[in-house]
Amino acid sequence: MTPSPRSRRWDYDLLRVGSMVGVVYLHCAAAALRSASGAVWHFANLASSLATAAVPLFFMLSGALLLSQEGTADLSALFGRRLPKVLLPLAAWSALVVLLTLLRAGPAAALEQLSALPNTPAMVPYWFLYALIPVYLLSPFLKKMADGLTDAHWNYLVLLWLVLTIGVNTVRDFLPLESAWRTVFTVHWTLNVNLIGGYLGYFLLGARLARLRRLPSRRVLWLVSLACVLIIAGGTWWLRRSTGAYDESFKSYLHVFTALLSGAVFLLARSYGEARRSGRLLTFCSGLSFGIYLAHPLAISFWERLWPGWMGSTFAGMGAHLLFFAAVLLSCFAGVLLAASLPGVCFLLTGQSFRTACRECNLPSLIKTRGPN
Repeated sequence: MTPSPRSRRWDYDLLRVGSMVGVVYLHCAAAALRSASGAVWHFANLASSLATAAVPLFFMLSGALLLSQEGTADLSALFGRRLPKVLLPLAAWSALVVLLTLLRAGPAAALEQLSALPNTPAMVPYWFLYALIPVYLLSPFLKKMADGLTDAHWNYLVLLWLVLTIGVNTVRDFLPLESAWRTVFTVHWTLNVNLIGGYLGYFLLGARLARLRRLPSRRVLWLVSLACVLIIAGGTWWLRRSTGAYDESFKSYLHVFTALLSGAVFLLARSYGEARRSGRLLTFCSGLSFGIYLAHPLAISFWERLWPGWMGSTFAGMGAHLLFFAAVLLSCFAGVLLAASLPGVCFLLTGQSFRTACRECNLPSLIKTRGPN
C-alpha cells in the first residue's frame, strides 16, 4: 500500500494521510449526521462532504502506484509480497473482531460472524479491502494492459466508466422512486461493466490521472473541488429538509459529484507536490495510515462505550464532537505506533515489515539518530 522509501512522493503520501483522516472522520460523524441538529450537523455535513473523496482516493492511489511499477506484472511479487500486505492484516484484525464478539456475545454470535467473513466484513469499514483484494488479483493483467494503451484508449476506458457506472448511477438515484425511467437507468446483469462494484474505475482513473502530462490550472481544480463539496453538502441538507431523514445520495462514491471531487483533489496534490519528496513527519504518518484505517472501527466502538459516562452524547456540542474525533484518531495513532514497534505483530497489524517500520514509522525510528540525506 506504500511505495518504497526511495520513490516516496509528497503528493501521494499527503493524499494517503489526508484520506485516512477523512475515513476516520466519516465514521466518527455517522451518529451526528443521523441524529444531531444545528451547528454540529452542518459542520459534520460539510466536513463529511469533503471526506467523501477519501475512499475513492485510496483506490486511485493504488492504481497510480501499481500501474506505474514494473514489478506489478510479476505474479511472484503479487503473491509473495503485495497481496499478503493487505490480506494478512485484514485477517488479523477480523480475527480480533471475532474474538471480541466471542467475549461479548458468546460462541454462537462469534461463529455466525466467522462463517460470514468470506462475504461480509467483520466491521463495515473493512468493505474497502474486500473490493481492493480483487483489484490486486487483477493487477498483473491490468499492468500488461496499461502498458499497451495509448492516450486515446485510456480516455475511452475512463469514459466508459464515467458514463456507464458513474453517470447511470447518478441519474438513477436522483429519479423519483415512482418513475418508470429508473428501470432504464438500472444496470442489467447482461449489460454490466461495473467490475468490482464499479470501484475498479477509480483504480484506473488514478492510473490515468497519474499519466497526464499537462494538468488543468490550479484555479480550475480549486473551483471544481469547492463546487463539488458545496453541491454535495447543499444537496444533502436539501434532502434532509425534504424527507426529514439523513440521505447519503449526494455522497455516494459512485456518483458524479464524488468522482469529480476525487479527481480534482488528486490533481491538486500532483500540482503542488509531484516533484517533492516526503519529509520525515509525512513519511511517518503515511506509514501508519493503513494500520490506523484497520484500527479505527474498533476504536470508535471502544470510545462509544465510554463516552456517554464522561461527556454525554458524542455530538452534544461542537466541542464534544471534535473531541470524540480527536480521541479516536489519537488512540488509533498511539495503538498502531505501538504495534509497529513490536516485531511479532508489526506486519500482521500494519501491513509492513518491522524493518521498514524501524526506518520510517515506529518508536525506534523516532529515537534513532539519522545521518544527512
